[in-house]
Amino acid sequence: ALDLTRRCHGEESAAVASCHQKMVCICQQQVQAITKQLSMHMEYMLTNSIRLYHSPGSRVLVEGLQKQQQHNGIEGVVVEIDALRMRVRLDTLDNKVLMLKPGNVCPLLPTALKLQEQLQKLNDLAHECIASSKELHRIQIKVKGVKHVNTAIACETLGVAYLVTGRPADTGLAVSLLIQADKIRRRVCDDDKDLAIGISETLSAAKTAQARFDEGGVLSAMPCFWLPTSRQGDEIRMVRLFAGLQARNGKRGSPSMSSEAMQQGLRLYGLFNVTV
Repeated sequence: ALDLTRRCHGEESAAVASCHQKMVCICQQQVQAITKQLSMHMEYMLTNSIRLYHSPGSRVLVEGLQKQQQHNGIEGVVVEIDALRMRVRLDTLDNKVLMLKPGNVCPLLPTALKLQEQLQKLNDLAHECIASSKELHRIQIKVKGVKHVNTAIACETLGVAYLVTGRPADTGLAVSLLIQADKIRRRVCDDDKDLAIGISETLSAAKTAQARFDEGGVLSAMPCFWLPTSRQGDEIRMVRLFAGLQARNGKRGSPSMSSEAMQQGLRLYGLFNVTV
């Protein structure tokens, strides 16, 4: 659609800018879906609760059906769940939907390789989102000029694209772009309260992230997934992770254990990328 629009309307047109805006939205939706899956897996590692994988969006394997045995062994996606059953859409040509009991579905836990692929996908989507946002920003300046509400929105969009990467340098760029977006907004549409609130909240989040990157003793952020947190928040997260791993292996971990001792314990499980 983007290629066709370029041929019909030229490289720098409102129609092409609209396509880039839609591309950004698609990337953001994909990021949200992958992030949900990764967060679900992290929570499972902490709680060991298999029920987490029975929520909408989870991938499962159908098994143990007596009446419709032809569906056993087929993968699918949970689309709805109630107290007793869940609605699963199968990976078949007709996308058949079945109402199944929890005992007839087996969660498909991601392998380490699959998790790495998902993290790489998040990085790729982040780059794609930034590229589309840059084009949107450039075209809006060319078509509408610097002092226009569309340019302010495009500036905010690019700022958000940089912010969600969770990288220190990109976070700094996000702060600069959001400040610029707010300046343009004040000049051309000061009465747009929704836009003002949106830019203000995002700018506040960006400044907070930037400040946390400058703190000492904070755990490293995971690009595109784990944003920087406060030292206190990092310590709470590490205590939960350590306790979860200890419980999984039939051991106990004291909440009062020093962070250095916990770090050593985490490394015994192969988590060498965690630092205090």
